[in-house]
Amino acid sequence: MSSPFQSALVIGTAVAVAGASLAALLVTEVLGVTPLAAVMPPTETVIDPEVRALVAAGRARVLVVLRVDENSDPDRRADAISRAQDAVLSRLTRGHASVVRRYTSVPMLALDIDATALGALETMTDLVAGVKPDLTRRPQ
Repeated sequence: MSSPFQSALVIGTAVAVAGASLAALLVTEVLGVTPLAAVMPPTETVIDPEVRALVAAGRARVLVVLRVDENSDPDRRADAISRAQDAVLSRLTRGHASVVRRYTSVPMLALDIDATALGALETMTDLVAGVKPDLTRRPQ
């Protein structure tokens, strides 16, 4: 038999977990950002099919989702993101990718790439969780 305190604790915990899940869902829906690094094993890089079609026709503007330790100290997070960005850029051949934007608080990198750069990104399973098109989204 459980006490009223234990029941309240269980209900409170369930509400907190549901709230965190709802918040993650809202961020995913509003920003169009999936926490790929948290979901995908480090042996796989997810490439959006639309990116493949775009680079087959030439160059494409993309968002590269980076694998950065989510449990890192918030004060060191920006440094970890910057190091991951530097490592990705150091492995790309000049002329096949150009930086559109480096983010400081989100583990992402906006690039303009061609098929050669996409192939290189796909092999960076230790650093790159995914590549998706950098699309402008209108508020709904």
